[in-house]
Amino acid sequence: MTDRTRTPIGEMWVEDGILWHRLDNDLVVTADDAAETVRIVGELTGGEPLPAIVDMRGVAYAGPDVREMFAGDPGTSHEAATALLITTGSSRAMAQVFTRVTKPGRPVEVFTDADEAVDWLREVTAPPS
Repeated sequence: MTDRTRTPIGEMWVEDGILWHRLDNDLVVTADDAAETVRIVGELTGGEPLPAIVDMRGVAYAGPDVREMFAGDPGTSHEAATALLITTGSSRAMAQVFTRVTKPGRPVEVFTDADEAVDWLREVTAPPS
């Protein structure tokens, strides 16, 4: 079993070289939550950027200040690329705002299927051959 770390907004773990972050249901993310979560990501990854899957299907709201904190480049976010897992509704709308308006400093794609998200992360973060 992979060790899981509790964050202010969910649970996080590293499995097969991918950082997973499953966010809590009906969650309203604050700037303090975001700052603490980014700090925990840095600790969990040892400061080295990893590909990440953020399961945000249960998130109710994350404001512009929160999105900016999560939008950093790999050096500040500790995420080499990020796959956002969503459903229809609010998580889809927030993911679209994050990718189109906030414009993160690393590759970010939106998925409804975790296996497709893993495949994309492996492709986008694979070393050049």
